[in-house]
Amino acid sequence: MADRSMASELQSVQTTETLAGCIRKLLSRNGNLSLRELESWGIAHNRPMPRASLGEARAGVRPPGRQLLLNLLVACDVRDDQEVSAWLDALDRIHKSKAIQTRHRRFGDLQQPASANRFFVEQDDLIEISRLIQGAQDEVWLWGTTLSMHIPFLDIYLGQALARDVRVKVLLIRPGGAAMSMLAFRAGPAWGLTRLEEHLAINLGLLDRRLEQGNALEVRLVDYLPPYTLYAYDPGLDDGSMDVRLGSFGGQHELRPTFRLNRRREGEWFDYFYEQFTGVWNAASPYRRGQAPDAPTAGSAAARRAAADGHTADARPAARSAPARPAGTRPHPDPTGVAGTLGGEGDDDAERHRHGD
Repeated sequence: MADRSMASELQSVQTTETLAGCIRKLLSRNGNLSLRELESWGIAHNRPMPRASLGEARAGVRPPGRQLLLNLLVACDVRDDQEVSAWLDALDRIHKSKAIQTRHRRFGDLQQPASANRFFVEQDDLIEISRLIQGAQDEVWLWGTTLSMHIPFLDIYLGQALARDVRVKVLLIRPGGAAMSMLAFRAGPAWGLTRLEEHLAINLGLLDRRLEQGNALEVRLVDYLPPYTLYAYDPGLDDGSMDVRLGSFGGQHELRPTFRLNRRREGEWFDYFYEQFTGVWNAASPYRRGQAPDAPTAGSAAARRAAADGHTADARPAARSAPARPAGTRPHPDPTGVAGTLGGEGDDDAERHRHGD
């Protein structure tokens, strides 16, 4: 804990700038830990502190969120209830003042909810994702179920990022768990449990080879079906961004609502999804080299379990030629490179039911 209480000093805090002064003083009393050190400590202790948000709070650009401040106080060993309350009271005063200013600025405006058509897009563009990975300077996060479409296509770009010492975190569901069964139910009979486990096994095999490049790649597995797929590029930096793709029950993969978050523009919402990833990441189990399961076959235990659950490998549709596409549209790439081998990744039934999350 700090050498002496800052409660009296905090009582006079009314602005973001004066709170920032108190934060700088607190950090100086605790060894002036760098923002990267605080961020790494936060991830390891499930106390997420994006260093860009910390930097803004320390510089007085933007007040910290309540949870970010609480996490910082824990990192600085501030545990006395009265001391913590003094910090939170100071933050509440700032937020109330900012809310009043915002209402005054908007007085007379007709505030309407944002149109979904202006917020969501329908597709996650693999070419754009690869470009963002190539531009990442610090860290890349990929969170999904099997990422069946993405990992094979992005494998070379992930390798290039690792060669630049960019840290890559990949979070997938655990093979053979309850989440895999729920994924098969959500994806619908065009996929089937066996086929999904086959995709996961193949992708873990690809990641297994990338683990040979060093310690910059981390892979974790969790028995949890995420409500969305998330790709994050430099999430700890000031110009970090995220793509979030909502889950869907069956339906057309290309129509899943997708939106982008920019840390400069949507700081608090960006921090929310940062915290969500960090929470699940810490609940997940580390994947080690050589743990990739064999792809299930028709006679395997996984296939027998799938048949008992009513999700058989035979539920996949027969391969047909790809449907004609309207002129001027860009076809989806076949990122797996195994169309036909895994049940016709390019045929039109699979195209309508692609769950590449």
